[in-house]
Amino acid sequence: MHSLGSVLFTCIISSSILAQTKYTDYIGAGHFQGISVKTSSDLTSQEWPLAATGYKTIDGHGLEGRAAAACRFLDQATFGASLPEIWSLQDKSFSTWMDEQIAVKPTNYTSTTDSIFRYLYNYYLSQGKDSSDLSDAPGWTEFRYAWWRILQEGKDLLRQRMTYALSQIFVISDDSDLGGYGFALSSYYDILSQNAFGNFKTLLKSVALHPSMGFYLSHLNNPKEIPEENTHPDQNFAREVMQLFSIGLYQLNVDGTRKKDGQGKDIPTYTNNDIAEMAKIFTGLSIGGTIDSTEELYFERGIYHSDMTVPMKMYEEWHEPGIKRLPNGKIIPAGQPGMKDIDDAIDFLFNHPNTGPFISRLLIQRFTSSNPSKEYITRVAKIFNDDGKGTRGNLAAVIKAILLDEEARDCASVTDPEGGKLLEPVLRYSKFVRAIGVKPENQITFNNGYRIQERLFQHPLSSPTVFNFYLPDYKPNGPLTQIALSAPEFQIFNTQSAINYPNMVHEWVFWDYVFDNWSGPDFNGYPQLTKLLGASNNDETLINEIDLIFTHGEMTSETRTIIKDSLKKTNYSVHGLADRISLALYLALISPDFVIKK
Repeated sequence: MHSLGSVLFTCIISSSILAQTKYTDYIGAGHFQGISVKTSSDLTSQEWPLAATGYKTIDGHGLEGRAAAACRFLDQATFGASLPEIWSLQDKSFSTWMDEQIAVKPTNYTSTTDSIFRYLYNYYLSQGKDSSDLSDAPGWTEFRYAWWRILQEGKDLLRQRMTYALSQIFVISDDSDLGGYGFALSSYYDILSQNAFGNFKTLLKSVALHPSMGFYLSHLNNPKEIPEENTHPDQNFAREVMQLFSIGLYQLNVDGTRKKDGQGKDIPTYTNNDIAEMAKIFTGLSIGGTIDSTEELYFERGIYHSDMTVPMKMYEEWHEPGIKRLPNGKIIPAGQPGMKDIDDAIDFLFNHPNTGPFISRLLIQRFTSSNPSKEYITRVAKIFNDDGKGTRGNLAAVIKAILLDEEARDCASVTDPEGGKLLEPVLRYSKFVRAIGVKPENQITFNNGYRIQERLFQHPLSSPTVFNFYLPDYKPNGPLTQIALSAPEFQIFNTQSAINYPNMVHEWVFWDYVFDNWSGPDFNGYPQLTKLLGASNNDETLINEIDLIFTHGEMTSETRTIIKDSLKKTNYSVHGLADRISLALYLALISPDFVIKK
């Protein structure tokens, strides 16, 4: 027997894994001691490593519920999983796996970007290019090469996924002048990665002081007020650090719902005057390091030839003096150093009662559900407020609370028609890449993700605005709006991307066109569809394998029928086994079963 159990069985197994209760005294518990099994046949195949023996009917291995539950978990927690990663997790506690992942040292994006830049620089010289025609520093292309390299080879799978989620909250973009500065992008991504499982307060301050954020939201070289020159502090970052990065627009209950005043109206979290006061705090910051140590540091220095990996420094003479009045009557006293003002502001935002539910909801949406229940948000927000050990803002505890919550793991979330989320383009792409693998033409592959950005309107660190690719409360016209459900990812799903996606999948599986490499044919890569070759001569086995890897045992009968009927029409003598794999994969990857995740 080699088939998937039902969704119900999958959920039961998932619950048992979470409970970590082990029983060994019943049939199906993983043993067959003292039991004899007779079968009409034990199916084996030279091309396929598994054998359908009679004993699998009673020892629990004939049904793949554990593997399906593991795949579903990895689908939420990572950029996608290979079969070995699924098999490895199926008998392990998800909590243990997360603890192991949290302990994995973060991969460094800046050093990877630098090594790729140096490698390509020497490669271009070896191809006869003149050094005067080559850039002396990496740009967005090299950062993206590094990003996809780390996605394929990095061991910090959960951290990578968390970093990507954070990058959609604390947004900067290469769709700006930052695109010419690869180290500006990689260094910023590194601070998100390094703080992904740390404390939110430290993360918020690191974001506020990074020169890439300073440049993107214009508090780099933000001067104090000079009335005679009609100069006033820029309010851009001050607004977004409240609206998008911490407390949001409206006062919240711990369950994420909005508080109401006596007239039943939403209560704003801050006013325009509060923005002006916050802007005073983030004055006096400028570049903190130069590439050439002989060059001078000064206020109003631009990012050209500046070291964008060094936090901004405070230039006190340009910092706004005097007291600053924050929301809720909080006063920052006059006479403090500029960095103390910033520390006090960060502390205020960090400890604001809104921050827990506001950030918790945004993270839940990135990982598991577009419409988490009030109870789900409450449980996660309470962990944000106190991890059980007296620590506020422990992001490691927060992500564990999100992924191990009953609403993420139990059967109700799978069968709830209003649950789950539309899988965003980057995750559809990455899950194919990681599950199938991309084999290099020689020894190295490069990918800059250009087509997915152009056709599906998304690539990491390439949002069109600080508001990310989509708004958390976006509701597409139609049934979802009628029942007041949010579906953020649908904001970039339109008539153009809806057609482009199946066309791109066709290129992946039929034309081996997976990666966008602009550095030469030596760096092309091809999908390793032959991983499924052993299953391709049996329709049911092939579909089951694809179901496990890409839809974690939840492929509908409708999709199965479509794939089966299509495979029956293929001719082995004309279309080889590899073409059958491509056809089955294509139909699975464009199906709602793959694109909508529960």
